[in-house]
Amino acid sequence: MTNTKTVTLDEAVEAARKLPNDAQAALASELMERIEDVSTLERPSDRQKIIKDRLAKPLKAISRDELMAMLRQYNPAL
Repeated sequence: MTNTKTVTLDEAVEAARKLPNDAQAALASELMERIEDVSTLERPSDRQKIIKDRLAKPLKAISRDELMAMLRQYNPAL
């Protein structure tokens, strides 16, 4: 999806309700799985802090040579 507009949950639900029942059921199931994945109630607070800290750090680019060295650890034939 390349749309840059931020969609609210209400807008998504409204759009989903226009779909056939089987599609609604599939979306509802997927949504519940995602909610479980991101639920802070499922994670201990110390783990949640680690996750937040990691997400707050900028991504670090690595060179092609560094990437190949990492991949060779798992597949020496590379």
